[in-house]
Amino acid sequence: MDQSMVRLQEVAGTNKKSKIALDLNVGASTVTNWAKRGVSKEGALAAAEKYNADANYILSGSSPNTTVSDLKAKIKTMQSSTIQSTTNPNDPEGTLRVPVDYRMDGYVPVISWVAAGSFSDVMPVTIDDVIDWIPRPQHLSKRAFGLIIQGRSMWPEFKPDEIIYVEPEIAPWDLKDGDLVVIHCNDDKQATFKQLIMGNGPEDMYLKPLNPDWPDQKIVPMGECMLVGIVDSKVTRYR
Repeated sequence: MDQSMVRLQEVAGTNKKSKIALDLNVGASTVTNWAKRGVSKEGALAAAEKYNADANYILSGSSPNTTVSDLKAKIKTMQSSTIQSTTNPNDPEGTLRVPVDYRMDGYVPVISWVAAGSFSDVMPVTIDDVIDWIPRPQHLSKRAFGLIIQGRSMWPEFKPDEIIYVEPEIAPWDLKDGDLVVIHCNDDKQATFKQLIMGNGPEDMYLKPLNPDWPDQKIVPMGECMLVGIVDSKVTRYR
């Protein structure tokens, strides 16, 4: 039997080819062929998603990469023993809230824009708000986090699906004209990312998209607004 099939059976937790075929929604003959000639790349990717495994491990036997679920499990273990959680009476029963500093040295969480809107020291985001984990540049604080760009208001400097690093440890009076900021206003359901234009004073301050073709070139925040953080840099991925 091909070794990639052996590893597939290992991550699937079964030696039954019929069960694997059912799990991966492929024909029994396909699994039989994998056993003889090796698991295909498409099969490994499907198995990785189904069994929360690593496709490279199935294909080549290389050491499995840490998955998001693995990291969440590790966080929960550390939280139960070393970190005191906070609670929100509006959370569903069983919700676990921990500070964004998850004591995962070297990584920062990528969270949703809705979660970023509720980001604070008093009420940190939940573990379930974490979408992914990315390496943390050494100059950023351990409370830094990532956000995935949505829309084209900051095009072409920031494209959809790119990830930006946000540094929350900055005071409003330390901001400068032209800084890229993430803010949240009470009237909005989620945070927003724009360029800050200081003007001649507080009354002249407004937000501006980088996209010159964006319809609203001068955005004056309504209601009470909170500075979530300053955008430090972005993650560049080519595939």
